[in-house]
Amino acid sequence: MDTRRRPVSPARWLQYAAILIATMAAGTAVTACEDGDSGSPQSTRTVITTPPPVTVTANDSSASNQSESPNATSQTRYLSELEPLTSTIGVDTSSAEINGRGFARSVTLIAGSAGPANSAEYNLGRHWNLFSATVGLRDDSPTGGSLTFEVSVDGARKYSRQIPLGQSLNVNLDVSNALRLKLTVTYSGQDSGAVYYGSWGNARLQSSSTLPPSNSDMSSE
Repeated sequence: MDTRRRPVSPARWLQYAAILIATMAAGTAVTACEDGDSGSPQSTRTVITTPPPVTVTANDSSASNQSESPNATSQTRYLSELEPLTSTIGVDTSSAEINGRGFARSVTLIAGSAGPANSAEYNLGRHWNLFSATVGLRDDSPTGGSLTFEVSVDGARKYSRQIPLGQSLNVNLDVSNALRLKLTVTYSGQDSGAVYYGSWGNARLQSSSTLPPSNSDMSSE
């Protein structure tokens, strides 16, 4: 019996090519049969096809971990980036360390016996939903001092806490549809000539439909 392999006919090669094309996208294993005459034994060989890699871009809505859209940053605005409409004796927008933690974007108001109350008012334009900050005396304030921190929205007082040096509070206030936001620090001590720094760490406005829970507990961390 003649066991030599006979060449595969052109028609058979076309059949193999059709199978490969149909299965390439699925990445399946393709088994191709080679035979000579219809009566000769078949031999097989397996061809593994691998689909080309898929690159997911930022615009692909099917990506599960997309990066934020280019306008995502427009939903947050730090008060240090805004000019106050009014201020008693000015605003310090440099970084501040409050209760041992650093805050790069802060608003600081000075108060003391010479000027017990200091405030700054900002225009919200009815564009924001939430005001957030970590408040407390800046760590370079004199030992033993305390200040009262107040937030008013459109003339109505929404927040008031007295905070001593070495403690801090997280403030989250709903300012939906508000036009004006006013921050005030007040000193009520008796130290003549002492100057205290009331800082609003990373004070920011956010436009979000979901408001985080308000936290008014003092922190000594």
